[in-house]
Amino acid sequence: MASLSPAICDYIRQLARKLDDAPHGTGGKLLDEATAFLGMSRQTVYRHLKKVAGWESGRKCRADKGTTSVNSAALLTLATIQRESVRDNGKQTMHTPVARSVLEANGLQVDVSNAHLNRLLRDRGLNVQAQRQATPATKLRYPHPNHTHQVDPSLCLVYYLNGRQHIMEDSQFYKNKLENLAKVKFKVWRYALYDGASGAIVVWYCEAAGETQANLFNFLMHAWGKQDGRLFHGVPKVMVWDKGSANTSHAIGHLLRALEVEAITHEAGNARAKGGVENANNVIETQFESRLRFEPVDNVEQLNAAATAWCEAYNANLIPGQDTRLRRDGLAEPVSRYALWQRIRSDELRLLPDVEVCRALMAGKAVERKVDAQLCIRFKHPKAESTRTYSLSGLHGVNVGDVVSVRPLVYGEQAIQIELQRYDGEPLVYRVEPETEFDEFGFPLSAAVPGEGYKSHAKTVAEAAGEAMDELAFPGQDATAARQKGAVPFGGEIKVHSYLAEVEHPSYLQRPGVEIDTPAHAKAEPVLLDAVTVMLRIRKELGRNLTVQENQFMTARFKDGVPEDQLAVLIEQFKNAGKDQPARAAGGLRVV
Repeated sequence: MASLSPAICDYIRQLARKLDDAPHGTGGKLLDEATAFLGMSRQTVYRHLKKVAGWESGRKCRADKGTTSVNSAALLTLATIQRESVRDNGKQTMHTPVARSVLEANGLQVDVSNAHLNRLLRDRGLNVQAQRQATPATKLRYPHPNHTHQVDPSLCLVYYLNGRQHIMEDSQFYKNKLENLAKVKFKVWRYALYDGASGAIVVWYCEAAGETQANLFNFLMHAWGKQDGRLFHGVPKVMVWDKGSANTSHAIGHLLRALEVEAITHEAGNARAKGGVENANNVIETQFESRLRFEPVDNVEQLNAAATAWCEAYNANLIPGQDTRLRRDGLAEPVSRYALWQRIRSDELRLLPDVEVCRALMAGKAVERKVDAQLCIRFKHPKAESTRTYSLSGLHGVNVGDVVSVRPLVYGEQAIQIELQRYDGEPLVYRVEPETEFDEFGFPLSAAVPGEGYKSHAKTVAEAAGEAMDELAFPGQDATAARQKGAVPFGGEIKVHSYLAEVEHPSYLQRPGVEIDTPAHAKAEPVLLDAVTVMLRIRKELGRNLTVQENQFMTARFKDGVPEDQLAVLIEQFKNAGKDQPARAAGGLRVV
């Protein structure tokens, strides 16, 4: 609603007082005068009365308030047409009049005004303006330092050419002078890390033509390793970053899986997913890199040394004349980032293995193992001197005969990670440690002892499914015994073939065929019935004896016997012999 001038607001308040004092039936006239004076609709005047003066008419709302005659599908289609016409720069290229025309041309009629359509779109959150608004961000909590790290690489404005530091000036590096950027073969890339719980920042620089897997590896080793003169170190449980090619490479993936780091990649354009490191990049650029113009450094090595010194001072709130403490609603007072990071417990601080070990883990490939009848696999961990047994009993989804992928893990006593592919594409992943406790004869202590009660494995998915199917097929019975007795599954209630007789077939167009001309000797002779058999059959069907004429006809016509296929016709002729219409028997008998 547009803002009103003070004079209009005074007029609205006076109108409200007049309406309160007006006799019954005269308020309409006052409203008509107000609409004419203000140039507004009566509905708009009502809204202003409520907003400015808190006045309401006291009328009951219409029973159909909030409903509309516009079809919901048509309204949604209209909104979709407009949203899909928005350019990448955010400009809306198709508005309601044009979209409505397109809609009606495609058979979806809309019987309200464009202004009413816009109100409907706005009220339902379907208009472009509402869709432009960012989706609400979810508040996140990080249980302890080093739980979640956010990582983001970006191009630094500093670069080195001919042994000198330069800074990319806007006047020399912009869209119309891309050739200047191309001259700088090796640019300086900034890798920033942000710890979610403490807010601590780590920054590292390197010279490269672009983002590479090798540079990302070196940065992670620098950030997670214990460095001289730096407090921050350790491997996180979760890492959030974008879908860069280096981030999602197989080698980096192997390393993160071995270190048991869950990598979460956010969708393109959703920078809020790693808002902490985005803000850290801004802090680095404005509070550290801004200093380089006044005190240049000659190379990347000096740049990293200066950056580390600044990070340590910033995280510890030791920059002279500057307060860099972290402020959060739940903190009683501002706290330095390192003061929060030092609250990490020993069991939460996972130390990075030697760099060469990590480099070897990058090249590590998964091996496959088949689950044996005891739900176990055998694998030789790089830290082990011999092959060890790993029990997979009790792991949901793991069955005898399954083939699992195995990777060694860094943390734990020769722990491994197994991965089992599922039908839906999402694999099952488990962390497993080897059997370590054995008796003096070399048997694992977890094994059962005969006579002392067997420790059955937890039912596998396949076993549980089998039991469910047995109960369904033979409810309340022992399935094995029922099968041996030949019991019909489902109590015979399941029809498996009888329903086929009831299938309605379409009417097929019959094709004329060609008769095969068979030799005379191959043709089947008709079966002849003797006279006595025929007489008995006819008498039985007629319920009387044959007349003399009928008997004479039979004797004369069928000397050698009556063909079996003509007997029924002959009986029918005898039955109709006394009717008005003379009938001819199979042999030519006519009764008069």
